[in-house]
Amino acid sequence: MPSNTIDPTALAEAHRRLAELDRAVDETRQALARLRACLPPTCVPEQGNRLIEVPDTPYDPAMWHGAEDEGIGGHHH
Repeated sequence: MPSNTIDPTALAEAHRRLAELDRAVDETRQALARLRACLPPTCVPEQGNRLIEVPDTPYDPAMWHGAEDEGIGGHHH
């Protein structure tokens, strides 16, 4: 068979597979739409945008009473 001739059987198979793929894509889109419909709406909590102020004053040493120093270079008892 010359190289510029298309095999009718192969062409029919290509069309069949493309139609199959097209159906699968449509089904996937429909499934995604159903999933989106089930999800609650997205929203950003108002607190997410607020800055939290951390004071520069030292913490009360009593807060650390009885706590173990687990930091890097901590004291070994």
